Amino acid sequence: MGVLYLVRHGQARAGAYGSGALDDTAGGLTELGRRQAVRVGQSLAARVQRVDHAVSGALARQRETAALALAEIGAAATPLVHAGFDEYDLGSVTAPSRRDQPTASDPLAPGPSGKAFQTGLDDGLRAWIAGTIDGGGSYADYRARCAATLDDVAAQAGSGQTVVAFSSAGTITAMIATIWGLDDERWITLSRTMINTSISKLLCGRSGISVVSINDHTHVDVAADRTLMTFR
Repeated sequence: MGVLYLVRHGQARAGAYGSGALDDTAGGLTELGRRQAVRVGQSLAARVQRVDHAVSGALARQRETAALALAEIGAAATPLVHAGFDEYDLGSVTAPSRRDQPTASDPLAPGPSGKAFQTGLDDGLRAWIAGTIDGGGSYADYRARCAATLDDVAAQAGSGQTVVAFSSAGTITAMIATIWGLDDERWITLSRTMINTSISKLLCGRSGISVVSINDHTHVDVAADRTLMTFR
């Protein structure tokens, strides 16, 4: 039986939600996000004896989290980049909710957040599910891509292998929703709760994939420094 750890990226800077050159200008994470990535690496190092395979989505915030965390584990291999772990197009889904939000003057500042943004995101996701907006492709295609990517990485886990994958809240929870048979509204609810650099642990064996734990964030839930725990 293999083990798959799904790790959400650290807090992302405002400029990391673009694409292409913009996404890579100064890395994907804020300074706090980099601290979170180091913490999750230390947490993983205490859990696993080795990492047999490491994989990351193609987005800068995912790749930078992977690099910082794997350095703490002592994993020498460069993680495989698999675009199947990318998030949906956040800009397209949240476009209506961001119209009234000020544009970040500093691209290194954290991305948009707050109750109004979350409400707009939830409404945007519902519209995308209903097919009334385009989230960088259809919702059905996104969910199919997440399911196929999960199958790919679960096969890597094989027998006795440890795999660590770095992704985003929507994609990680879409994979868990597929395993658990959750409906679309429950996927939105689950996604909303994900903490930056949280760890979800899955067991992969002949009988299929089992979720052991989700959204474990004890490494950033520190009484002496609550700023380490963020949703965005």
